[in-house]
Amino acid sequence: MKHDFPRIVALAAWLLPFLAVAQESREELPELLVEAIRGSVVPPHFAGSSTIIDEKTIVQSGARSVADLLASEGGVRISSTSGNLSNGSIHLRGFGENSSSRVLILVDGRPVNRPDMASVSLLEVPLSRLVQVEILRGSQTARFGDNAVGGVINLVTRSATAKPVSSIEAAGGSDGYFLARLGHSGTYEGHGISFDAERNFTDGWRDHSASEMESAGLRWNKEIARGNEWRMGLSWIDELNEFPGPLGKEEYQKDPRQSLYLQSGFGDQYFSEQETLKLDSTLLIGKGEDHFFEIPFTYSQRDQSWNLGPGSHSDNRLDQMTLTPVWRMKGQKASIEVGATFRDDSLELDQYGEIERRNLTGDAELKRQVLGGFTAIEWEPWERWHVNVAGRVERSEVEAKARSVWFPEDPELNFSRDGAETNTAWQAGIRWEPVSEIASWLRYDRLYRLPSTDEIAAYQGYPLSVPFNDQLHAETGHNVELGAEFRPGSWDFRANVFSQWLEGEIGYDYLQNLNVNFADTRRNGLEADVGYRSERWEVNMHYTYLTAKFRDGEYAGKNVYLVPRHQASAVVSVRPFEGFRFQGEYQFNGESFEGNDFENGREKLPSYGVVNLLTRYEPKPGLSFYFRVNNLLDKTYATEKYAGVWYPAAGRQYQLGVRQEF
Repeated sequence: MKHDFPRIVALAAWLLPFLAVAQESREELPELLVEAIRGSVVPPHFAGSSTIIDEKTIVQSGARSVADLLASEGGVRISSTSGNLSNGSIHLRGFGENSSSRVLILVDGRPVNRPDMASVSLLEVPLSRLVQVEILRGSQTARFGDNAVGGVINLVTRSATAKPVSSIEAAGGSDGYFLARLGHSGTYEGHGISFDAERNFTDGWRDHSASEMESAGLRWNKEIARGNEWRMGLSWIDELNEFPGPLGKEEYQKDPRQSLYLQSGFGDQYFSEQETLKLDSTLLIGKGEDHFFEIPFTYSQRDQSWNLGPGSHSDNRLDQMTLTPVWRMKGQKASIEVGATFRDDSLELDQYGEIERRNLTGDAELKRQVLGGFTAIEWEPWERWHVNVAGRVERSEVEAKARSVWFPEDPELNFSRDGAETNTAWQAGIRWEPVSEIASWLRYDRLYRLPSTDEIAAYQGYPLSVPFNDQLHAETGHNVELGAEFRPGSWDFRANVFSQWLEGEIGYDYLQNLNVNFADTRRNGLEADVGYRSERWEVNMHYTYLTAKFRDGEYAGKNVYLVPRHQASAVVSVRPFEGFRFQGEYQFNGESFEGNDFENGREKLPSYGVVNLLTRYEPKPGLSFYFRVNNLLDKTYATEKYAGVWYPAAGRQYQLGVRQEF
């Protein structure tokens, strides 16, 4: 095991004099005047299950990235093929394979999911930029559109504060871990300005699993006329991830840290690099009035280089643009919003036979456009009863072109095709709040998920038996859930049951070598949360029981693979005296059938439980030190397993950090 504890101590010792000077010069921190949370998507009377991770929890978590925060504080299961959760896949409501396409990721209410099957990088939005994380479990397609089948995760970024406030954070740890963050926010002559920068690096717990990210972000807002405001944001992210590869069972049990790619001499042929530039702009007209317009626009450009072994190298450029004008009206008993959505995704791909990119072997171009409209109404027909209704209709069009330089006559590698379809989604919910401490809800969703571009077309170097499958259509279905919550004093209880059935769930048929609308599936589950908060103690526990089965076809009655039946998490914090906080975290995932095990007859992916510890010390307001241990018991486990090969997760890791606000 790599030992970097001396480096941690040296880092802390180096920072202490600077922090001491900063603290002495600013004994009393200025009062912070923070505006209401912008970009939140949780309705005030939401008929469903939501988890809110606030800014205080984010700051005190000692988490490396959004992924670590979701796993430790949100009870979210994340799987990874490299051992680094930051480039892993998020799982909500019983989706295993290709779960990334079934969980919608929003930043300030704007979708950032890719059009292909690749996961959203969870290093892409640094924690220093966030003030709130919102987790909505269950289908929300009618409200948010494509991908929101299993749920929605919304990352709310920082807005300018009335008075200037700055922060700096540094951390180091095992496996070469290093983190440096800084941020500033303030209002100057009516101009709200906030910026942040971060460097996040680790060698990785496994051999050849390094991850590196550098980012910078700038936001500006100003009231350009009475009731009219303009907001803009610009961010840059540069990221590198290495791939250690899978292990056979014998190698996994002997040494889960090893990389067969590295041992074979081709480790330098397995990694990805990407650089992303994002621009967003929002114009608010009539802010503060009973009715107003909001016109959000987002553009992003991602240049990515994939290297998946000798002979498999590609460069792709993904351009994404979204425009979502919305009109909102609020009244005493009802509110309504009506909007339109336009999204344009354009991907250009060049493939090469060697990592030096000397010989072009093929290229491809793919475009997807989504155009639609939506409306949502919240109404209080009777006192303490809240009705929510939403509807959406969208038309999607896909164009794909692929060309092979080496095999120009092969129809599986050379094609130009297009396809289109129209889908609708509906949602109706009712929430009853008889007293302030009690609420219950019932909700129905009619949902859909568009096929990912590389589920339809073979354009990324993996030939399918049908190069453009125009028979593949969106998976559609229904979701029903019933829940209640009870908040007596310091306690918080919440439970809900749900049933979701999909018609024509998309999966990869390895016998046909094709993505198909495989079968109808059914997911039934129970979610329960218990929380307690006092001056000294804080406890949060989450448990999910879920079954996922094929309902028809060749595998009717069989379990959907890579979906555990049991999932649980717990966070216990204690503040024994002023300035100290000790926190223990436990995450458990039950066993599941391995990937592609349609028959449910192979060795399962075993269950596992992981314990984390966090100690935080705040000697003075604004200055804090933290020490985190992930996987305290050094548990050997894997979060992914396909066809008998294992993808090990990280063992025990340490990190020590310091944060100063002034």
